[in-house]
Amino acid sequence: MKTSDERSLLTQKLIIKKSMELFVLKGYHNTSLRDIAAECGISTGAIYHHFSSKEEIAVKLFNDTVLFLNNLFKETLQSKKDTKYKIKELVLNLIRIAEEDRITLEYALNIKHKEIITDGKPICSSGPFEMLRTFLKNEMQKGNIKKMDSYVATVCLTGIPVRLIQIKWDNVIKKNLDIYKEEIFESVWRTLKP
Repeated sequence: MKTSDERSLLTQKLIIKKSMELFVLKGYHNTSLRDIAAECGISTGAIYHHFSSKEEIAVKLFNDTVLFLNNLFKETLQSKKDTKYKIKELVLNLIRIAEEDRITLEYALNIKHKEIITDGKPICSSGPFEMLRTFLKNEMQKGNIKKMDSYVATVCLTGIPVRLIQIKWDNVIKKNLDIYKEEIFESVWRTLKP
């Protein structure tokens, strides 16, 4: 039997999960706390037990998503492998997440966080993006990749896979993204290699 703390944590996680799904499907402004409660199978009052507002839920989602992406990228960047391997792993991880956890990646890429969260900024220009930019700047200084503006380099790394992911989500591409992963990586690497 679960303790009340365990049940409370499970309810909070459910609220977060269903909120993310609704924000992606309906948009933040078109989702009410009542919608979230109905999706969770709980009362609106139960949501207020965990969160004081929809914005507080959005802040929690934002922070959780940034942490998720930071951890995903950090694991790759801290490996002892060479630069080419790390860049390939970053590209493959984006494709894998698009297939395995589409809602999280859609939330990260498509929600306009700065319109929702006071003093917020898009996830794509927050911690995970800066981590990749710093990595690429360091690799440029070591001569492991071509010298260019670090923002351009980061967009080269992320833009190609992300755009392909988005057109897959729009059903322009019918095939599984896995069949494109080598070609995507090679395209990214050609833009970055020294």
